[in-house]
Amino acid sequence: MGISKGDRENYLNLYITLLNKEAIEDIISEKVEWLKWEYYFHAKKIDIFGQSNSGKTLFIENQINFAYEDDRHLKSIRDIIEKAPHNSIVIWGAKGFSAGILNKIANIIRELKDKTIEFYAVEVNSSVLPFLEKLENMHILHVMDNLKQLNIVDTYNDIFDKYVSICESISEKSEYKFERITDRQRTNAYIIKELRSRVKYPNIFREKRTIDSNKLRYGAGRTCCDFELVYSNRNHESYVSCQFANQTEDLYQEVAKRKNILEDKIRNKVECDDLNMRIVTFVKQFEHKFEKVDQLVNLMDKYIFYLSNYTFYFGKPMRDEMWEQHKEGLLET
Repeated sequence: MGISKGDRENYLNLYITLLNKEAIEDIISEKVEWLKWEYYFHAKKIDIFGQSNSGKTLFIENQINFAYEDDRHLKSIRDIIEKAPHNSIVIWGAKGFSAGILNKIANIIRELKDKTIEFYAVEVNSSVLPFLEKLENMHILHVMDNLKQLNIVDTYNDIFDKYVSICESISEKSEYKFERITDRQRTNAYIIKELRSRVKYPNIFREKRTIDSNKLRYGAGRTCCDFELVYSNRNHESYVSCQFANQTEDLYQEVAKRKNILEDKIRNKVECDDLNMRIVTFVKQFEHKFEKVDQLVNLMDKYIFYLSNYTFYFGKPMRDEMWEQHKEGLLET
């Protein structure tokens, strides 16, 4: 009944990132400096990315099923190991591991000669599953308030296996790669940080593309329906919108009917752009960029609060149940 097949894994990762970095500290036997949820590293999205107090780079991938030899996560783990810098730790959490898949990982680690990688296969505690299922069946906006329920049980049972690459030599010459960070990337990174830290629903803020784009896009609960935030496009427009498509035109019409109610709720003008099939609110240009970011982040908060009932649940079997959980978000007369 959740928004997608991977909700439970997403909530587990979010819980570890925000509330339970101790689970990672127990595995690596040192303190964790910081963790970030769904972080892009060299164009690859990492479930949990972080750094230990000693400066080791952390990569954590979790799944809530058993890992067999042909598991799709193996490619992801292989990519992480290839991209990870020297002195990194890679953690793969699963309900269990077949001997075959552990052999494959051991061979990958054994072949590394130019960097030190610590790899941990850790067993996800099956007792977390009922709590994750409960979260999955909650209204999307209630998940954050209930995430702490996972504190009741241990996240992991134990370390299943561990491998460390034997690094024969590391060049003492440091190589520096110059990468120009664009102003757009810098601004978008700041907006993402603000969305995830200030707004109550960070579980929704999962970027669909890289940050070097005019639009920050977030899934709104079904295919062809997204929340979007634009700091400045080629026409120098700044706005928050809910974007629909031909496949979700019926939903667009339902939301458009409630335009006046939405305006009253968010206390901002709302436009129904029939040509582009979107509900949009523009913000004016401010002298200081941070003022404009504040307006955009606040608008995104309101759009999600009042439109999520419709984008996530309208026309679905669980509609009445979910709407009952979030009556404040109804746009009904």
